[in-house]
Amino acid sequence: MASEIIQSLAEAIPPHLRKEVEAELLRGWRMNEIKAQHQAKSIAQFGHANAANTIDGVGTLVAKIPPDAFHYWGHRLGYKCWEDKQFLKEFLRDNPEVAVRNYTKKTTIQGAVLSADGFVI
Repeated sequence: MASEIIQSLAEAIPPHLRKEVEAELLRGWRMNEIKAQHQAKSIAQFGHANAANTIDGVGTLVAKIPPDAFHYWGHRLGYKCWEDKQFLKEFLRDNPEVAVRNYTKKTTIQGAVLSADGFVI
């Protein structure tokens, strides 16, 4: 179905404009790629400056995956790839800016810091 839509769009573009349309699509793809990289770096800067919370029984925050990357790999390999420890290890190796390395045992709620037993520190 998607290939039929793409084929019908390709046929609708006049031959003398096809190269220009191709260049515009590539430019848009590159722009989105640069935006995603910038967003990942911004998230990384925030994550390295602010501690991530751990929640007993739920797990530890390991990475903050940008939505574009999550869906790209999900569509390409199937969304189960995110459950594969080897895939995640390689993804974090290739994209170190999404890894969360700053952990705390304290829970922060609207500016208040609580100890593990629930008292305000």
